[in-house]
Amino acid sequence: LAWSHQCLCKTWQRYADHRDELSSFPYFSGWQTPLLQKDCFTSENVYEIYLKKLGVIASQEGTSKRNWWTTELHGWAGGESSSAKDVDIFHRVSFAEGFALDNIEWIPQERHVTTDDSDDHGLPILNSWQGWYQLRQIPSSSPVALLETFPLTLYYAIQHYGSVPLTVSKMLERPLRVHLVGIEKELNFIDLFREVGYLLPKESVQVDMTWIVREDMLPQNSKGGKSLSLQLTSNLTLTIVAGTYGESVDPDFDLNGSPDMILGLNAGLYAYESWRHVVNYLNTHPNVVGVFTDYNEHSGLNCASLGGSKARKSLTMNPFRQPRAMPVYCMNLPQFSNGFIYIFNEQELE
Repeated sequence: LAWSHQCLCKTWQRYADHRDELSSFPYFSGWQTPLLQKDCFTSENVYEIYLKKLGVIASQEGTSKRNWWTTELHGWAGGESSSAKDVDIFHRVSFAEGFALDNIEWIPQERHVTTDDSDDHGLPILNSWQGWYQLRQIPSSSPVALLETFPLTLYYAIQHYGSVPLTVSKMLERPLRVHLVGIEKELNFIDLFREVGYLLPKESVQVDMTWIVREDMLPQNSKGGKSLSLQLTSNLTLTIVAGTYGESVDPDFDLNGSPDMILGLNAGLYAYESWRHVVNYLNTHPNVVGVFTDYNEHSGLNCASLGGSKARKSLTMNPFRQPRAMPVYCMNLPQFSNGFIYIFNEQELE
C-alpha cells in the first residue's frame, strides 16, 4: 500500500521545515552564509565560485590545481569524473598542502590534542563545530569544516556510539576495528583522516581502520591493486582494500579480523545493491555497531528502517554535518553532506 497524497505531503513538509535548523551554524563568522542560500539548492555554481575565490581550485578551465578540495565538485562517477580521475591514493600530503589555504592559522596543527573534557576512555567530548574549533584553536573564520565533516563525523561515531566496542577491544588487548564501507571521494583526502588519530588518546586508544572500496569506484591509477596499508598516526592505522563488502571481501576473514564497528558516510543504503550485504551482516551480528550518515531526512529515515524500529528512531541531525546546502535536482528537501546520522545495533554499558 502506498502512502496517501495527504500523508506524504505533510511528511515532506515536516522535512522541509527542518531547513532552518539544518542551516544553523551560529559559531562561524559568516563565511558559510552564501553556501546556505536558495541558489545552492539547484546548482553547484555558488560553491564553485566560493572555492575559486578561496584560491583552492583553478579559476580557469584547463589549469591544474590538485588538493583536497578538487573532489568537492562534479561528483565521483566511479573515479572517472574530471575531479576524480587524477586522484593518487599513493601520494601523501601534509595538512598545509591538502587544505592549500593562504591563511595558515585556518589549518589545524598536526599534533595530538590535550583536554580535561574527556569521556571514560579519554576521548575528548565533542558535540559541535564550536567545540572542535576551540579545541584545535582555529578561528571561526576558517572554512575547514567543509572538509573536516568527514573525519569529525567518523570521530563522533566512535566517541558517541563506540563506548562498548572500545571497552571490548581493550579487554581483548587489541585495537578497535572499524570498517568504512562505500568509500569514494574520501580517497582524495586520505591524510585528512589523521585528524581522527590526533583526537584519540595517544597512548590508551588504538584504532585499526579499514576502507573497503568497490573496484569499479577506484580512480584509474589505483585499479588492479588489492590493498594499501598506512600508519596515519601512532595510534591509527589505515588499510584500503578493493572489493565488495560481504561478497568478494569477507568481513570476518579478509580484513585482519571481524569489525567492532561498521561505518558508511553518506551511505544511502538503497542506492546500490551492494549495501544489502552490509545490512545483512549487521542484522546477523548484533554485537557489531553500525553507524551511517545520509544527505537528507527522507532517505535517512527509510535507510535506518532497514535496521528495525530502534535504528529508525535513532535518526538525528549530525552536529558535524557540512555547513553547505547541496543541490537537489528531483525534490526540494534540505540536503547536506553527512546531514543525518543513525545507528544499527546501538549498545550501552550495563
